[in-house]
Amino acid sequence: MFVLAFGRGAALEDGSMRDRIQAVLRQLVQTPELEARWLHTVSLMEFIGARKISRTVADRHPSLEVLGHLADETRHAFAFKRLSAEVAGAEITTFLCHEAAGRYFQALDHALATWATSFTGAPDVYLHYLLTTTAIERRAMVLYPLYKAASRHPAVREELGRVVTEEQSHRRSIEDACVERLTAVGASLEDALALEERLFAAFIGELEATVARELAAFVPAEGDGAAARTEAVK
Repeated sequence: MFVLAFGRGAALEDGSMRDRIQAVLRQLVQTPELEARWLHTVSLMEFIGARKISRTVADRHPSLEVLGHLADETRHAFAFKRLSAEVAGAEITTFLCHEAAGRYFQALDHALATWATSFTGAPDVYLHYLLTTTAIERRAMVLYPLYKAASRHPAVREELGRVVTEEQSHRRSIEDACVERLTAVGASLEDALALEERLFAAFIGELEATVARELAAFVPAEGDGAAARTEAVK
């Protein structure tokens, strides 16, 4: 679960998309309830990634690289779930746009696999893993630093810093392997990333609408602020 100044990938976002991401993150961190649910959604996305790895390239005892990646994604899912509980004050079961997040991930995985197969002629599970991972890691390298800057919780900022460092540790080798395989079949990574950006834009649109609606519900009625706030997050 997608840079500011990390070399390749810096051109992934145009200014408009970066501004939209930054704006919605700044909005959702205004209340602990929304941020906790957002963290829970981020945890879910990391878990979906880990599950995808375990069901494909790690369905049997994998390489050190793949096993390390699986371990990182699993740890990130745990860390963000723990933080959601810390921000909320207790473990929660609710999310923020988790259905849209799931659709984004599944649509991306399917679209990239279909796109890659149009070049390879037959499904290549390892290439699909490399491609989806590269697109997701690029997205994380945009999203997580922006979230780190927006969050007011020291524990969240600290963990995001660790996650970015861990993502960077395996991103380059995976991306290099992905580019090598794509080049061999005459495909361009940038075309694949354009697919991801369109799908992520749809997710951001749903997140923006949901956050705006939730924040509007947080506006307390005069003399009944606590009750209105409580009702808004049910």
